[in-house]
Amino acid sequence: MSNTTHAPHAVSAQELRRWMAWLGIPTLVACAFLAASLAGLGAWLLAPAIVAGPGFGAVALVWLALSSDTNGASAPREGVLAAQLAVTEPE
Repeated sequence: MSNTTHAPHAVSAQELRRWMAWLGIPTLVACAFLAASLAGLGAWLLAPAIVAGPGFGAVALVWLALSSDTNGASAPREGVLAAQLAVTEPE
């Protein structure tokens, strides 16, 4: 088993790409349906815009928030964080 360490900035960049993909794609799909509806192709296109944008976007947002590993990158510096919190706590 190899011991691989990831730089914190690489983990942050990967997390940012994941959030942008899961939230950006439903937004773009909703924009396309809304634009088609406003272009006169039919009012029924508003329904897929609502499902794709706010509907799927809300589900994706909850899933991303629950599965996010933002604290995983700071594990090696846990001692530093604990020391900072100890200093800032009121007595």
